[in-house]
Order: sequence, then C-alpha cells, then structure tokens
Amino acid sequence: MMSLFPTQDEQLKKIAQLRCELHEHNYRYYILDNPQISDSEYDKLLRELGDLEKNLGEAIPDDSPTQTVGYKPDIAFSSRKHAVPMLSLANAFSDEEMSDFVRRHKDILADDSELVYIAEPKVDGLAINIYYEFGQMVFAATRGNGMVGEDVTDNIRSVSGIPWKLTGHVPDKFEVRGEVYMSKASFEALNKKQQDAGEKVFANPRNAAAGSLRQLDASITARRKLSFFAYATGLGGEAFASSQSELLNQLEAQGFATQETALLADEQAMFEHYQAWMGKRPNLDYEIDGMVFKVNDFKQQKLLGSVARSPRWAIAYKFPAEEVETIVEAITWQVGRTGVITPVANMKPALVAGVMVSRATLHNIQELARKDVRAGDRVVIRRAGDVIPEVVKSLSIGDIKRVKPTSVPEFCPVCDAAVEQEEGEAAIRCTGGLSCSAQLKERIKHFVSRDGFDIEGFGSKLAESLVDKGLVKSIGDVFHLDFDELNTWEGMGEKKITNLKDGIESRKQVALARFMYALGIRHVGQATATALAQHFKTLEAVQQASEEDLIEINDVGKEVAASLTHFFAEEHNQQVLQHMFTYGVKVLNDETPKVDGNHPLTGKTVVITGSFSNIKRNQVKILLQQLGAKVASAVSKNTDMLIAGEKAGSKLKKAEELGLHVVDEAQLLAWLEWSEDNVDAV
Repeated sequence: MMSLFPTQDEQLKKIAQLRCELHEHNYRYYILDNPQISDSEYDKLLRELGDLEKNLGEAIPDDSPTQTVGYKPDIAFSSRKHAVPMLSLANAFSDEEMSDFVRRHKDILADDSELVYIAEPKVDGLAINIYYEFGQMVFAATRGNGMVGEDVTDNIRSVSGIPWKLTGHVPDKFEVRGEVYMSKASFEALNKKQQDAGEKVFANPRNAAAGSLRQLDASITARRKLSFFAYATGLGGEAFASSQSELLNQLEAQGFATQETALLADEQAMFEHYQAWMGKRPNLDYEIDGMVFKVNDFKQQKLLGSVARSPRWAIAYKFPAEEVETIVEAITWQVGRTGVITPVANMKPALVAGVMVSRATLHNIQELARKDVRAGDRVVIRRAGDVIPEVVKSLSIGDIKRVKPTSVPEFCPVCDAAVEQEEGEAAIRCTGGLSCSAQLKERIKHFVSRDGFDIEGFGSKLAESLVDKGLVKSIGDVFHLDFDELNTWEGMGEKKITNLKDGIESRKQVALARFMYALGIRHVGQATATALAQHFKTLEAVQQASEEDLIEINDVGKEVAASLTHFFAEEHNQQVLQHMFTYGVKVLNDETPKVDGNHPLTGKTVVITGSFSNIKRNQVKILLQQLGAKVASAVSKNTDMLIAGEKAGSKLKKAEELGLHVVDEAQLLAWLEWSEDNVDAV
C-alpha cells in the first residue's frame, strides 16, 4: 500500500504495476476470451492509473491502457535491446571435446578444489528473454543478434510455464531466459489442422514454435499451445542466486517451468549422463538435441568468463543424428534447374528427429552405386545435421531376393532428351535445356525468388502450373502472362491476380547483380553476380566480355567464365533477353559506391562461419566484399579475423587455436553500418 503522501519513486512503481496489470487483463479479455476480473474491478484499476498519471504530471506514453482501447495486435515486431547480451553456446560432438572443455576449466581454476557441473537437456526451440519490472512482466523478446531481439510480448503471454507476475524477493529489474518449444503432441495436432485446411504443414516442432511465436495475431499463438523452460537470467540474476542449481530452484518457486537436472562431479559421470539421456530422447514429449553442461557455481563462472560469442563455462554436447529404419518403395530421378538428374529414394514415411521423412536424395550415380540402395530395401535414414534427410546404408545387401540395381537413365525422365555426363563430373544432365519442363519450372522458381526478381505472389505452385499449362515457355514470359486465362483458374481470385500484376510491374526495374543471379547461369551465385556487376557496371559490358576479361575478376575462374560466355552466345538466350526488354524490363547499371579506404575491414582477409539471425549468410559475403574485405573460405595463418555466427564449428576451433581475432554477429552488423565516429578500427 502506498503512503498517504507517496514519493515520486513510489508513484512511478505503482504506475508501472498498474499498466502491466491492465495490459494483462486486456490480453485475457480480448485475446484469450477469458477475463479474470469483473468490468467494475477493471474500471476501478483504470481510474486509479489515470489519477496517478495525472498527478505525476509527466507525458503519458501512447501505449498506456489509459490511452488505448481493446488489445489491437501489432502490425510488425518492434526491437527490444537486452540489458545483458544473450550469448550462444559452443558445441561439442565427441568425448574428447568434452574432456578438453573440463581440462580448460581445471587449468584456469587451478586453486579451486571442487568443480561441479550441472546437466540440463538442450531443448530444440527458440531462445527468449523476458523482462520483469517490480515483479510485473513488461516485455519478452527473441534472442535476435544477442544484443537486440524482436518484441513478442503479446504472444508470449499465452505460453505455458511463464508467470505473468513474480512474488516475494525478486530484483526490481529482472531478465529471465529460456526456451519456447512445441511439444510433439501439439505439433502433431497443429499439422493435422494445417493438413485438413489444405495449408502447408510444418517441417518440425522447432519451426512450428518459431512460426507460431511470430504471429501478428496473438490469438493464433494462443491456440497453438506453446510451452517454455527457464534456464538462465540476465539483468538482476547475480543477486538472485549463487549457483545454477539454486537459480533453477528459485525460478521454479516463482512458477517457471524448469527441466530435470543433475549435479555431476567428473567427466565419467557427464559421459554416463549424456548416454542415459540419449536413450530417453525418443520417449520425451518434446525434442532435445543434446545436453548442456555448465559449471554450477556462479563465482567460478565469472572467473572463467566468455569468449567473443559464448561463455567458457558452458557447452552443448550435441547428440548424433537420430537414425531410423524404413523401406525404400521406389527409386526415381529428379531433374534440377541446371539439368542435373539426381536419384531419389522414395520411402515409407518415418519420423526422424521430429520430421516425417518420405524422400531422400542419393546425390549422384556414384553414391547410388556405392551405397547399393535398391527398391524394396530396408534402409537406415537420418537427417544430416538434423536437417537434410539422407540414406545412411542399406540393411538388405546380401539378400538374394533383392531386385536388380536401378538403371541409370539414358534419356531424361521428364522430356526424353538425351542424358550426358561431362568428363570429370559425377553428375548426369538432361540436354533438353528449357525445352525440358522440369528444368523450366526450376528456372522460373529461381528467377522470381526472393534473391532473384523477388516477385510477390509468384510462388512455386503457380510456377509449376504456368509451365504445365503452356502459359510460360521461358523466363521472359513471366512479364507477359495471360491474366484473362489466369482469371478462369480455380483459386485465382481478383485480389490474387491484382497482387500478382502489381508484384510483376513493380519488379520490372532490377539491379544488375540481382538480374545476373536471376538468370540462373550455371556456376553464377549471388557473390559472383555481385562481383560481375561491380566490375562491368552494365549488362552490355558483361555480355561483351571475353573469357580472359572475366577471369581477371575475383570469384570468376575458367569454368564460370566459360559458362558465362556460352550463355550469352546462345541465340535462344539472347531472344529471351530481348523479349524481356520488349515487355518493359530494365536492368539498372551498377552504382556501387567506392570502397571507403578507412573502413576497419578494408584490405582484411575474413572468413565467415555459422549462421546469422538478422542477415542471410550469402548476403554477408557480398556486403563484406563491398566494404573492401577479401572473403576466404578457409581459416589459415593469413586470416585476419573470423566472423562466427550460430553453430560455428571447426573453423571457430581452428581460429581459436591460431589465436585469431573472432567477432560475433553484433560486431558484424556494427561494421555494416560503420562510420568513423562510432566504430574503432580493428
């Protein structure tokens, strides 16, 4: 209760509490349709807040409950800065790496007689930071780049395992961290609903959780039944507990869901615990992909400190890819954008690491022969890196009842054109070019993709239908669609067609680098397309360049140069380009600004590893080259620095062994926005 004459600090604290409380009641009423208080009680709280705001005499924020009506979902996610950065964990994949982890601790903490580790299952979900003020939830944000994340407060309130209010002795300003995940049961129920509604199903529970948490309509998130496990704190955490085990007990007492943990005193106990949980993994109601081992004592954690992107006192010992047995029903051949024909194992569907797998590439004819996979075989499959399905081996080798090996096609399975295999290549190719509908479909998808022309409303299914029905016979036809015909198609309403028209029209002017990439020329990726644009400036100059001219450019070797000159010498390709220009396409000359010689990265040799939260990996290389950096593929003594994103592997380890400068995504983003006033040179 406030005193008769409250101080300004007391008033501010009460205002913060009332705003949080009223926001929560609005959320329960408008989003969850489950009010917890009567209208009269709500009005009383609102009047009390209004009186306090008026008496304080300060500007009232627009999002105060006294200034808003209802609970309107945000149209976009705003940014939230973490008071204490959210570091990611280093990974271990072997007992030897775990032994090195422990040894480093003993070397640093030579005077400490007792070193105890706490083991926690590593949930495969989405890291979240929840900020409380005076015990009231104020906001929740994703990890983002570790420094700044996306505000998902509206959606986090419906996640189980997260209290809206904290009680007792807690820091006035307090960050609680953990993982939002979707249980296997909720995942299966969601995918059944998606399937019944004719909508796209989610690949795995983690993707489903991430997609559900980023819904603009919080009521959709509420229906998808997400859960949460707390595992750390940020701001205020030092005063809250003296060890990780005590912290988890304190958080559980506050109403947070926590996982089963164990305190372990030596490496052998850690290895045995890891093996035990690997056995438990298939029977859990949620996905885990490893075990996290942390030094339990916070004082010891502080002494151990952190490297550029992860704490020295914690590590994630990842489980090997989960392997499952199934039956190969048939082996078919798939034709890609550049004509490469790939053998594919079509299998009886099997659940592998949370994903239902029914197809797996066999890569090429050599791999098919080496593994000797045949129709009818019982095989072991896994998802490489828990992502890409692959056949590990056949269990039917030696069975006399097996069918004969699959024959390598002499003609394209789609267009019946001859199949060829270039000398020194593992791949076989269809020679049909764009007369092959399979190649054309993939070319169109690539052409309109986000990194190509980025045409909104032009999805994969539309591309396939346009080719199948003969409305698109080359990439140039994208700009000359028969919209009257499209109007007769089921599912193509007036709004969809209008959006498609607008999307196509808005992309008729395109940057040279984007245009070069969209053409789908063999060996020309984004980085090469950018290098070509920066060097030649105009499309005409690229077309007129000889192989000798092209080889002078970084990222362009003999194969790339030959592919470029062959493409532009082909009469059919020139006709397609002319048709595009007739339809109004204009390729803009490159106007990349000159490299700033004072930039910290100018002239530096940089290696990139891992993945990034706020920028695409393939864009990083392009932008670094624009800043004057040389981007190398391997770490060596000549490397100036390593930029390490999430899940960095052997390159990070080698860089640390060589004592190289390692930076994280936050520093990368700062460099991309660099000015001499705000970033020190390396």
